[in-house]
Amino acid sequence: MRLGCLGCLVVVIGLMFLAVVSGGFLFLSGNIFEEPKFDRLEWSRADASSARFKLAELVQRDAGHSGRQDPVFLSEQEVSALVARHLAETVGLRLDPFAIRFVQGQFVLQGRTVVGNLLQGPPFAQLAHQLPAAQLNRPIWITARGYVAVEPGEPGGKPGRARATLIEFTLGRQPLGTWPFFILMGPTGYGLLKWPVPGTVRDIEFEDRRVLVRTR
Repeated sequence: MRLGCLGCLVVVIGLMFLAVVSGGFLFLSGNIFEEPKFDRLEWSRADASSARFKLAELVQRDAGHSGRQDPVFLSEQEVSALVARHLAETVGLRLDPFAIRFVQGQFVLQGRTVVGNLLQGPPFAQLAHQLPAAQLNRPIWITARGYVAVEPGEPGGKPGRARATLIEFTLGRQPLGTWPFFILMGPTGYGLLKWPVPGTVRDIEFEDRRVLVRTR
């Protein structure tokens, strides 16, 4: 009986929290649901294939099957195509249109999705069905700015780890800080910001309109 009451309490608190956040969305809707400035970037599946081919070279180096040491360059189109497909297939976060831009030392990710795709963290994922379908399917723009750092591994052995750090997160035209991203996306959001890299990868550097990966 106690567990049943505790479960009811959790549900009630969760519903209240969802109502507060939903109310916040409505309060800020003048900015959150406005379309920001977006510089369209044309990319295709061929760009994703090109990116995977270049990343395979890193694996070959790590395995000792390639003696090349020159940096591997990826264009904005290649990275945008690869990331868009990864987000859609792994976490159901479909962004269209979508683009990743590179400036000195930073990336800027921008795309349009729907509100329901952002509600992946608890209790949102469990209680999202309480919201009207019209609200869940309402288009919303995401803009995120950040940088990437690499914790090197060991060539041919221990993999390294790349970690993205967000410094700006905006919905529509409303800057929100970075914490709403982690609240809305929950563990999924944290998982998106870190990934393994071959142990031979030394660092990742963003230049204007391209990213380069250096190896050891």
